[in-house]
Amino acid sequence: MIRIEPGDLVSVESEGSFYYALVLDRIRLFGGNWVFVFHDVSDRSLCAADLLEGARRGYHAFVDFIWAKREHRLARLARKVETSAFEGPGRLKNTAALKEKAKLWFIYDMTFKELKRVATLTSEEAKLPLNERIDDQIMVQRVRDRWTTDQDSRV
Repeated sequence: MIRIEPGDLVSVESEGSFYYALVLDRIRLFGGNWVFVFHDVSDRSLCAADLLEGARRGYHAFVDFIWAKREHRLARLARKVETSAFEGPGRLKNTAALKEKAKLWFIYDMTFKELKRVATLTSEEAKLPLNERIDDQIMVQRVRDRWTTDQDSRV
């Protein structure tokens, strides 16, 4: 089982396809690393340059790779990748709503300090990453769906 660290570019194999993430921080949220998840999918493992050069499409999330590690589906493509261009907006959003439209949103900084509560999100706030931990299979499904944070059904 590999130990991932900030600056690692990793791939997750799922159902014959490869999905990619750049690890931005150590484990911070219940086993989840802060990562940038690329919307790129391939039937063979891509090299680091294929992912890091060019347009950056994807989303930020706290991803727990434990199942991918245990099942030997996680591979490191590169170490010590410069992450500053991928850091994210510096704020997170969350709500208690499960599937229905949210009536209250919480905005946090990256230390999980609550900054404010709002009934509706601005267009900028709607694009903020979610303050949630997901596993690699949810990450994969969101990549397949070309999901972005502003597409959350609760917004």
